[in-house]
Amino acid sequence: MSSNSSESEKVQFDEIKGKKLPQKFNYLKDKVAIVKVDDYQPENIKNALKSIFELLEIKDFFNKKSILLKPNALAPSKNAMTPPELITELIKFLKNETNTKEIVVGDSTFTKTITSLTFKRSKIKEKCEELGSKTINFFESERIKIKLDNPPHEIEEYIYLPKEIYDADLIINLPKLKTHEGYVYTGAIKNLFGLLANKMRMHMTHKDKTDFQRMLADIYFAVEETNDKNVPKVFTIMDAVMAMEGKGPRAGKPKKIGLMIAGFNPAAIDIVGYTLMNGNPSDLDVITSLANRTSLIIDINQLKILGIDNYEDFIVKDFKKPKIATVKKDRIPKEGLRSKISEKMTRISIKIKRKNCLLCEECVNHCPAEALERKNDKIIVDRGQCIECFCCGESCPNDAISAKFYLFRILPVILVILAIGTFALIWFLLQLITSFF
Repeated sequence: MSSNSSESEKVQFDEIKGKKLPQKFNYLKDKVAIVKVDDYQPENIKNALKSIFELLEIKDFFNKKSILLKPNALAPSKNAMTPPELITELIKFLKNETNTKEIVVGDSTFTKTITSLTFKRSKIKEKCEELGSKTINFFESERIKIKLDNPPHEIEEYIYLPKEIYDADLIINLPKLKTHEGYVYTGAIKNLFGLLANKMRMHMTHKDKTDFQRMLADIYFAVEETNDKNVPKVFTIMDAVMAMEGKGPRAGKPKKIGLMIAGFNPAAIDIVGYTLMNGNPSDLDVITSLANRTSLIIDINQLKILGIDNYEDFIVKDFKKPKIATVKKDRIPKEGLRSKISEKMTRISIKIKRKNCLLCEECVNHCPAEALERKNDKIIVDRGQCIECFCCGESCPNDAISAKFYLFRILPVILVILAIGTFALIWFLLQLITSFF
């Protein structure tokens, strides 16, 4: 990028809790490149990447940099993970079109073994090695303790990151646009959760969904704390060519949007992503937490969209989001009868579909709260122990687990009671009336 262009993007420091926000958070923070991509054919991906770099004028940004690619490697399925085609074409593009020093690919899912198997079965490991890049399982990495200082943390003051993140000059975040039955939506910010090896502890420590989502934003700022330059360390390219709707992040259905979305501020990417899913970004704490701390207005119309004329043409009106919703903590009364009713209404209930269950016990092994157990050839859920993180659903290989509001589970019982009560009342009134005649 030319120096004149860089100067034009500079904005005065913002004040957050009495501290000046570092200049790097203002770098192209409201610019988002959106390019059309029909499918995952190598030539189409290559052309899309070229367009992204040209629209944002960032080709020189990658010169002589050590780069770590962070895909979503949840499971070896094209619908559930960042497509291997995107990863390999990005490596080729960076090697051929920029003067990149080194490229590695890293992630962590539920366990060290599952992460390694995902890299192997998806052939990411094999293809990376063919291109001279290596894959990193973050469960095997040395951890560096990072203190969040500017902007201040909201939930976690210290975050432990892999040493490879500290050593890299640039992180290219490669999320996939998906729904999430535990948190409604998973995108650019949530994908950085894969940098942590202590996910189970984080789920148990932050059982409240609002706190958990704000903690996800803390992870992004921890990554940027390893960066002392005036430009960001995280650059995001989101795969929305084939998104996932319904029972995400693993068992949902593919939904074609035909786009790639790229930029430096993960909150801006998620504002676009969730808007395309016909959602309101202000409803999700994961977006508001990061956007507020980088002084980004949560409104797609306030972003500088590059590459397409009208984003509204790509909003999927019938996009199927999970039948649960993340309710902001500050909207629930703190005490009294209304508080108890609200707590029951917004509580999520985990349901095991017996006909789909393979009894593989993946859900049992990956539940942070140890709320599931195998008993009499069935998986039993301890609803009092469940923290509603939906790790069980993410780990299930056969779509045997779903999440519903607790209210929906007991609704049939409530309706039966109301019907019986109504019938009894009518019968009583009829008896009372006939007694006068």
